[in-house]
Amino acid sequence: MYVAAYIDQEKCIGCKTCVRVCPEPNAIAYVKGEDDKKGKCSVIIERCKGCGLCEANCPKKCIKLELVAQEAA
Repeated sequence: MYVAAYIDQEKCIGCKTCVRVCPEPNAIAYVKGEDDKKGKCSVIIERCKGCGLCEANCPKKCIKLELVAQEAA
């Protein structure tokens, strides 16, 4: 088990604050919306180190750290 961030897509406003504060390269991706709508941010859990900086800095408080079951190799 390990900790990784989860972003509630219903609440995410695509401000990219989490992308800017994340110390792990490419752990959070900004995904463009359809038809020029504002995009959303999404965590790549395999890259997330669970530091919590994204959760602490999210202006909409839509990021939570959660336990993730590690898959067997």
